[in-house]
Amino acid sequence: MEIYTLSSLIKDHQIFCKFTQDAYSATDCLCQDYPKYFEWYWSKDIPRVFDGTGEIVVCTTDGNIAGVASLKKDSTERKICTFFVVKNYRGQHVATKMLEYLFDYLGTSKPLITITDYKVSAFKPIIRKYDWKLTQITSKGYYNNASCEFVYNGRLPEWFIQKNTLRNSSEFQVCFFLFLNHLSSLLQSHLFSYFFLLFGLVLLSYHLLKLFLVLLLWSLV
Repeated sequence: MEIYTLSSLIKDHQIFCKFTQDAYSATDCLCQDYPKYFEWYWSKDIPRVFDGTGEIVVCTTDGNIAGVASLKKDSTERKICTFFVVKNYRGQHVATKMLEYLFDYLGTSKPLITITDYKVSAFKPIIRKYDWKLTQITSKGYYNNASCEFVYNGRLPEWFIQKNTLRNSSEFQVCFFLFLNHLSSLLQSHLFSYFFLLFGLVLLSYHLLKLFLVLLLWSLV
């Protein structure tokens, strides 16, 4: 297993171009969740490699692309923009080796990173291992119209929020997820009785009803 950075390959144009294209080909499937990924890769990620405000990291196994990550590192942000392990190489410690390298480059083990809602469960071991903190949940439409984005260790610009009601909804989603996550931990440690579990669910239902009524009233305005 070898790890390369595109910036270290710039002097050899042919190898640089090959790795650049192979890295994109391996991650092209991300366009399903991020329709603008093609544009981001070629217009943002690659230029950062040249101006020193970011990096693209490629992990190979037996000469094949096993993982790809694109990073942003400037005076205002330390972010993992893309983190992808090829399906055939998952469960082989590729993610762990890459993350340790990324943390070293970024200078932190808690960089800003976003994860599509339906993929959060797959990242749960990583989230727990490095104690990443959920700080925001976007509304659908931020990157695509089908899913929300879970944001860890920072916040994304909230240009999509038009009214305070939607802001409160996003914040409620974060609280709701944190509640469920904490509830799961308590249940696993056998410290939470069924009585308090029922009480929590009733309380949660009450707040969900309130949120529904607020959104309904807002839609009628």
